[in-house]
Amino acid sequence: MKYFLLSLIFTASCLNAFSLMGEQSDDSFIWVGVGGGSLHTADASLSDFNASVNYSKNDRIFKLRGLHAEETDVSGPKPNEEFWELGLLYGIRPINGKISVSFLAGISYTGGTYRGDLLDIEMPYDYYEELRFDTVGLPLEVHFDVNTLHFIGFSIIFYADINPEKSYGGVNLSILLGYLPYL
Repeated sequence: MKYFLLSLIFTASCLNAFSLMGEQSDDSFIWVGVGGGSLHTADASLSDFNASVNYSKNDRIFKLRGLHAEETDVSGPKPNEEFWELGLLYGIRPINGKISVSFLAGISYTGGTYRGDLLDIEMPYDYYEELRFDTVGLPLEVHFDVNTLHFIGFSIIFYADINPEKSYGGVNLSILLGYLPYL
């Protein structure tokens, strides 16, 4: 987790330096997003935490997102399911202003643990085979941003990751901090 946070800080610094080297424009913005929500697979629902670094120039957007999700049911079947993702996405922001919509797609490295075949039934848990995976995926995202002030906003994010091992999707609510598109 600490390497993930360090990579987000490094990326934000690089994007900020890149932005400052060029001509300052009212059309380029940089911000971070942090929030939580729920991730859903074909057979489980998990709580998730997400963080992202975003850079927008004109109507294009670049996003580095990280996601970690795990089951919070302590009395459920074992092992608990867990997923993580690090993705780089590119897309469009057709509407800039206090309210905007973005559509993004990209590439991700994702992995986790999920349940396989039932191994044993004991009280109070059912024990399943533990399956692990690491793979490359296709992350997709649609988010609706409300930029209440020039430096703070909120976002509702609908996301998915299509991969050969365990595809998933979910919804998040994030707070946005930084230099936001605001008209």
